[in-house]
Amino acid sequence: MAVPLDYNSLLVAIGFSSAGLALTFFTSWLVAKTERFLMTWSVGLMLIMVATLIYAAFLQDFVPILGATAFSLLLMGLVVVMAAGRQFRTGVLPVRAMAVSAALSIAPMAVPMLTGYIGIAFIALNLGATAILFATAWDYWLGRAEARTPILLLAVLYALTGVSFAACAVVLIAERQWIIHEAPVNWVENLNLAVSLASTAGIGALSLALNQSRLARGHKLDAETDALTGLFNRRALFGKVPGDLAAPIAAIVFDVDQFKRVNDVHGHQAGDEVLRVFGDLLAANTRRSDVAARLGGEEFALILPATSLDEALLIAERIRMRFARHGFTSEAGALTCTVSAGVAGCDTGRTGRDEMLRAADAALYSAKQSGRNRVVSTVIGADQDVGRVA
Repeated sequence: MAVPLDYNSLLVAIGFSSAGLALTFFTSWLVAKTERFLMTWSVGLMLIMVATLIYAAFLQDFVPILGATAFSLLLMGLVVVMAAGRQFRTGVLPVRAMAVSAALSIAPMAVPMLTGYIGIAFIALNLGATAILFATAWDYWLGRAEARTPILLLAVLYALTGVSFAACAVVLIAERQWIIHEAPVNWVENLNLAVSLASTAGIGALSLALNQSRLARGHKLDAETDALTGLFNRRALFGKVPGDLAAPIAAIVFDVDQFKRVNDVHGHQAGDEVLRVFGDLLAANTRRSDVAARLGGEEFALILPATSLDEALLIAERIRMRFARHGFTSEAGALTCTVSAGVAGCDTGRTGRDEMLRAADAALYSAKQSGRNRVVSTVIGADQDVGRVA
């Protein structure tokens, strides 16, 4: 029986769609080669495209070796696409999972195909594809926190495509088509091709949009992050902390003591290590609501919402003490560093961000003038500019 024109048309459309998406992903990878999952996606789609071409040849003569080759490449392509989704989520290509998935899906199909039980081979193909597509959908579901709507849509599309493959297997099993001499062509097969075509386009568009969204977030993060310490930079601090603040709120400005001497005696590499360690210490002593930033050079700031002046003093003193206990080494010998801190707090009413930072900076200046390695505080709105020493 001749294969209907609409079936062949859908098959050709899937092949062209896969090839076009593979080229798009490959081009995107050329622009951003650090995004390796783009290349993985491209390889998976190319395997699906080649599998479609060989399957079309198989339909003409029904030669088992062609069928086994086409189905193997299709399953391998789906496995690679699944791996691309995992790589996108985790940054790691799951090579072992790929090998196991390919072996478990290809072997149950290839053996009956090559021994004449072509109907069973079709059933095994559909069940294998179903399992791989459901696994891919589940993997995306696990990563939904990154971008909930597009990732949920991707999971749904993969799952729906898996359901369409499962339906093909169910029909073949129900009709007991263990040995066949022509392609199983029915409404379920046509539906499977139509769903696969629509899903390929939808998955491609969503995947590209998701990647562009991640790149945009990455560029924004790079622009807001201090490269040495990983903390926010001055620009990000002013962008994330509003100009008008409600009490209780506190700000701490830190400055590494005699940092120029560290660079002069121990070298800039040692100086960078000192700043990195202090940045890590600052990050380790912040809550989700706090904003820690490197203002420039050896100066850092910490904005503490819902924090009283007394609480901020304890935090600043804890950081000062821990930093003073940390030892460093360089080619010039061992060294320890200290930090001075100015704390400004507003326990009632409202205050301005800039006013608070200026007050904390003034308290820091007082700490420097009075001997360094200490914490000095000031109360916003108080009569005196600079208050107690911790």
